[in-house]
Amino acid sequence: MPLELINATASVVTAVVIGATAIAAIIQLRHMRANNQITALLAVQAEFDAKDFRDAEARMRKEFPEILEDEGFCSYFIAILKDQEAAEDARYDEVRRAARLVANTYENLGVLTKRGIIDRSLVLEAYSFIVVNAWDDLEGFVAMIRAATGERTIYENFEYLAAVSRDRLASQPDEYPRNVKRLNPQLPKSAAKILSG
Repeated sequence: MPLELINATASVVTAVVIGATAIAAIIQLRHMRANNQITALLAVQAEFDAKDFRDAEARMRKEFPEILEDEGFCSYFIAILKDQEAAEDARYDEVRRAARLVANTYENLGVLTKRGIIDRSLVLEAYSFIVVNAWDDLEGFVAMIRAATGERTIYENFEYLAAVSRDRLASQPDEYPRNVKRLNPQLPKSAAKILSG
């Protein structure tokens, strides 16, 4: 076998091996990205399922937005934001801490989504409805923080997540696949009676 033919064959084999290696690497990267997405979504869900978060969210939903209309709470909260003396009130402090925990959680989810660490479409499909509800509950809280501190960037990732969630719900309220039959779950009779009357 002539030397040129051996060199040409070796070059072709080398190119094929390099090409196969590159394809395998791309496939491996896709699998790693999918694994990272699953891990991140599971971590987010674990955060939402944590007792502290659930308790804080329940408290926030129960007491917001009414407490934002309470001048005593607003005075207390603004004083804290401005590092001033605030009259101690256990209820106000608990509500403030609950709101902060919920807002911080959505702020973290917003930055992970905005930076592409978690796929935006996955986050929006799974959480748009609850993000919008949380923003609606905490919008006054965020506005008060920004007004008292003069810092517009506080909770901007939460705001971003709420904005894209709202857009998604308006443009694509239903993610159910078109070619799959709907099951149409039926309300229990007692629930139907309560909801109709």
